[in-house]
Amino acid sequence: MSTFFHHELHPALSVVPGSQEAPLPGFKPTRIRLARTHTDLPEGNELWTSRDHRKNRHQQESPLSGNVRQTDSVWGKLGRMLIMEYWNVSWWVAVMFTVGSVVWVVNGFLVFLPFVNSHYTSNPDAIGWSGWVGATIFEVGSIFLIWEAWNRNDAAYFGQSVEKFARAKYHPDVTGKGFRFAVLDEVISIATKEGASPVDHTWIWFTLDTKYWREIGFVAGFTQLCAASIFWTSGLTGLPGIQEHLAPHWKLQAVFFWTPQVVGGSGFIISSALYMLETQKKWYIPEPFQLGWHIGFWNLIGGIGFTLCAAFGYSTQHWAEYQSSLSTFWGSWAFLIGSAIQWYEAVNPCMREG
Repeated sequence: MSTFFHHELHPALSVVPGSQEAPLPGFKPTRIRLARTHTDLPEGNELWTSRDHRKNRHQQESPLSGNVRQTDSVWGKLGRMLIMEYWNVSWWVAVMFTVGSVVWVVNGFLVFLPFVNSHYTSNPDAIGWSGWVGATIFEVGSIFLIWEAWNRNDAAYFGQSVEKFARAKYHPDVTGKGFRFAVLDEVISIATKEGASPVDHTWIWFTLDTKYWREIGFVAGFTQLCAASIFWTSGLTGLPGIQEHLAPHWKLQAVFFWTPQVVGGSGFIISSALYMLETQKKWYIPEPFQLGWHIGFWNLIGGIGFTLCAAFGYSTQHWAEYQSSLSTFWGSWAFLIGSAIQWYEAVNPCMREG
């Protein structure tokens, strides 16, 4: 097994030689095939991906209630978005960005409607406060992204990893799509049989461990946090009391209001591109059938919109002001689409084929 694979493996698994894939050089693998080698398990292999691992998408049951999270119904999967999975950090990430995107959509209406309907007048107070609230929620969501990356399971199997093997056996899926987990209350685990000790998972609030810097998902999350922090500056300077003093001074407004938006929006673009790349086999081959790819794609569109909003904002001409407001409008909707897909992803565990 290549030492480049940075997770511990359960004794019942081994890395399929030559299966490690990374879309960018210098980063840890984002896709690997894991072979089932234990005699108690049917032969075959499973696809491991770094995004599903970080998002804990192979956790088939709630760790608190024990309720099964898997459903085959489309409406059932959509309905799962109404369940509060407060124990799931990925759920918090998705909810934060969805709520923040909703606030930005409201802000987009506030800034754009006066340009297309004379019955609506600009409301600087509502625009300023909604912009600051949206930026603040994005900042909090970005912090959760870092916690999510730091606290991904180090024992590389899906969801609860070793614990999953300790509580589950396989049985054939009648649909022919692989093997589903069948959780049994009193099953002697393979790990226990072989004398393996359980793995302790201590929540990490902060760490300087450099191992994360070779993971595309963490670098993308860190970029997002930096971008959101810089972007938040423009949310602060956009508050009514501050903006009133900046507006008469074009240079000050350009430096403290528009420039942080350009830098922050550009950071959103880079972060989203990295999240897209994480799901791809090759950097130049898109993966439009992956949820994670679409999340990155729509957030990239949103980042472009927010960047253009600020870029047009440097000009005081009417056409530029119109385009600036329009860019905020469609950019916020793109973020909302990406966040909604991310919410769906967070509450619906995936099932890989063998």
